[in-house]
Amino acid sequence: MINTIDKWLKSSRVLLTGLYLLSGATMKQKSKGAPPLAVGILMMVILFSFLTIFIGCSGDKEETIPYYDGWKTYSYKHFIFHYPEGCYWGERMADFSNAYERYLVENCEFLAIEIPVDTIHFYIHNSVEDGKKITGRDLPFHTEHQIHWGRRSPFGLELARYLIDKMGIRRTDFDFLYDGLAALRDYSNQNYHHNTIARLKLGKLIPLDTLIDNQSYARADTIWRVDESASLVAFITYNYGINRFKMLWQSAASFERSVQELFEMDIKSFEQSWLEFAELNYEGLPGERTVEDTSKTK
Repeated sequence: MINTIDKWLKSSRVLLTGLYLLSGATMKQKSKGAPPLAVGILMMVILFSFLTIFIGCSGDKEETIPYYDGWKTYSYKHFIFHYPEGCYWGERMADFSNAYERYLVENCEFLAIEIPVDTIHFYIHNSVEDGKKITGRDLPFHTEHQIHWGRRSPFGLELARYLIDKMGIRRTDFDFLYDGLAALRDYSNQNYHHNTIARLKLGKLIPLDTLIDNQSYARADTIWRVDESASLVAFITYNYGINRFKMLWQSAASFERSVQELFEMDIKSFEQSWLEFAELNYEGLPGERTVEDTSKTK
């Protein structure tokens, strides 16, 4: 609603300015004895312009917020939560809503964006199957003002995707950056650095030149590629900041050239620096871990 009003006000200002200038021109034409037909045509053009702008503004339809029969709602700060009768989280809504409000604030701070003004309608479906029957779409997903979650994906994943789309910049050309940023902020408590180095030691690492190629990336194992992408995004944002990351995100150049210009190193050195950073958080494979015996003996 706010966006529609803003557009209408801007269009109105443009229209009023145009009317003022055109009316002045009309009066001048009248004073010069311009034929009535010419004045009439000019006024018709003004009227047509007004109708075009008005219809264009009113054509921006607001998103319809669905309300499902038998579902309950719970409002808390920036959210309205929707859930069916008997929902597990319905009995724990105070904790659930507190967690999501915290995620919202922390993610906006991390992404360096303002907290969205419009209310977020968060739908908790009992399962992805139930959600698809109701919405006709695969879960999880989000729209302009809605997030639909089926309790199977990581707790904060779809909120992260929702906020990434609110960054106000074009979507990156590199799919792994989008997936990695969303996974990094999904609150699943995964140690993505450890997962990455573990695969490196097992000889199963997906190399960087595969990650940066969207087609090769799409063919790679989903869990492995997302783990590595999140680890790499963490490396960039921790060491260079979110603004430098956003510059890489928006770059229209090749990844190799972007890395050279933004980080002043070639892609091989960049990959090596990332893996060295990831190894700092490596916990060891089960056979490599040393377990300290803390039992007391006499």
